[in-house]
Amino acid sequence: MKRHPLNLVWLRALFICIAALALPLPASALDLLPNIFDKPTVTATIWEQNEQFVRLVAIEDKATLNSHPIALDPVEVEQALASLQLWTKGGVFRDEQSLPVYSKGQAGTIARYLVDALNKASPNEDVIFNIRSYADVLLSVGREREWTTGRVFYKDGKLNLIIGEYQKRIDKGKKNVEGSFGVTDDYRDVNFDIAGRRSKGHMPGRIVNTAGVEHGGADRADWVAIEVLKAAKAYRDTQTPVAARKEEEKVRNEAAKLTLERREMREEMARMRKELKTLQDSGAGKATAQPLEERLAKLQQLLDKGLISADDFKRRKAAILDEI
Repeated sequence: MKRHPLNLVWLRALFICIAALALPLPASALDLLPNIFDKPTVTATIWEQNEQFVRLVAIEDKATLNSHPIALDPVEVEQALASLQLWTKGGVFRDEQSLPVYSKGQAGTIARYLVDALNKASPNEDVIFNIRSYADVLLSVGREREWTTGRVFYKDGKLNLIIGEYQKRIDKGKKNVEGSFGVTDDYRDVNFDIAGRRSKGHMPGRIVNTAGVEHGGADRADWVAIEVLKAAKAYRDTQTPVAARKEEEKVRNEAAKLTLERREMREEMARMRKELKTLQDSGAGKATAQPLEERLAKLQQLLDKGLISADDFKRRKAAILDEI
């Protein structure tokens, strides 16, 4: 029996595919394979632009319910995210320079859609996101795309953030191969890992504990619980020069002191008016137990504080002396 040449071609191609699958793949190749075993169940898409997104997903198995829905101020959330700092080497060295986790532009984009998502989320839903940025390469001559993902939920008065991928870059060789077949500028097929409560993210170092920011999940380096208002205020403080902050604090203290003095003055004027009424009543013939010297002294105080005119003082003084 003569074998058809076409069948031999297909058999040869099948053997090549089987052999390729049996070989271990490099990490860069695995990035381009879909993660079918640990993919969150999407319940709603809040925002999507190419491979970037903000989505609602079903809460992880056995996780306790969140405090959703929750209404947060997008500006406060943006500033709280912008306050996050990263020690790329783990913060072991005291002189290590911390870096912002998100640029102001990234923080603004995430916050805008994150606030909307948290306001629409139910207690059994989390929010996940993927945001793109660009890194300078070749001595700032070129730019390369990178991506950061995260899982967010609000619980016990704090915004919980778990970093999945951090500034992930894609092997250009793989995408160049796709480009030779006409597939360009499309990263939707890339596997962007979303970390969770029981699965750590891929990020260097650890996020720094700062005002309003502390680690969650058994001191996980990739998981922080954020007091939004406190962290946002800390960020605003860092954006204001020290001299300006001192001047603002001085103005606030002076304003508070002036407010207190005005309140005390109002209380004093009310008390003096009451005493003046007492003097007026006594001048009209009503009985009073106050000695004349004390009444004259109080009348003098009213004049000194400008609460009565000189003519009123003379008239009231004459009325008191007439009682002798």
